[in-house]
Amino acid sequence: MSEKKKIRFIANPRSGSVRNRNLPQLLADNLDHGLFEHELCLTERAGHAVELAREGVALGFDLVVAVGGDGSVNEVASQLIGTQTVLGVVPCGSGNGFAGHLGLGRDVAKAIRTLNDGLPITVDTCTLNGQPFVNLAGVGFDGTVAKRLHDSPVRGFWAYLRYTLEETLRYESQLLDIQIDGEKIQRKCLLVEVANAPIYGYGFSIVPQANFTDGKLEVLLIHDAPKWRYVLESWRFLNRSFHKSPLAECYTGREVVIAPAKPIGAHMDGEGFQLTGEARFGIRPASLRVLVPKVYAEILKR
Repeated sequence: MSEKKKIRFIANPRSGSVRNRNLPQLLADNLDHGLFEHELCLTERAGHAVELAREGVALGFDLVVAVGGDGSVNEVASQLIGTQTVLGVVPCGSGNGFAGHLGLGRDVAKAIRTLNDGLPITVDTCTLNGQPFVNLAGVGFDGTVAKRLHDSPVRGFWAYLRYTLEETLRYESQLLDIQIDGEKIQRKCLLVEVANAPIYGYGFSIVPQANFTDGKLEVLLIHDAPKWRYVLESWRFLNRSFHKSPLAECYTGREVVIAPAKPIGAHMDGEGFQLTGEARFGIRPASLRVLVPKVYAEILKR
């Protein structure tokens, strides 16, 4: 018999989505124990997931699984970049944008069963001021919403919707100096999104042309406009056509620099923060191995 593969699951027990599920039982019921040996590690403090993922690589785990949302995926993935250790994802967060793009949905038990017969693919990763991300990052309106959500004791879709509506009414676009592969432009923008993959949390696709296996960044600019224009264009989130809006401007590149005139809200894989100074984006082609459903891997091969 072949030797069993080793899996380390990393979960935040303080997350409501994790706390409200019996993870040990879900793993017992859905993981193929004939194929895998596994352990479940619960984080104890901020940044602990990073430490546990780094340790998982050092200990020779075949697969390290982020049990959480896009923030958890970011922390775990950051330590697997450039290694042979495969990233797995079990969606237990609020938005789960990266998991959605992988075809994992929001069903925890189904995502665990996917580990049994999933296949690894190799994807690109990106950096923002030297810090890695795997999905999307940006500055402006969505970064401001993400920062408010990060600072809020309340999470989830309704909090996200509330802060989005509030900022739609009061957010003021900024003049930004932007360089894409050395080409300089200046725009007054609601936001600038730099994408490795296409999906925000909650299934909203803002940069549908993004492909995390092509070695390129997709850059989406949303121009300054009256508030009512943004509301009228919001339907485009539902049919993946936001990049076709008359308010949008799209570019492709490998190095992007965004210089705001003053501090501005920003996000990286959905985690919001205040950006002071410029944002430098880069890409690391084919740098991370990710386990995906078999049908997804087969589609990529076509």
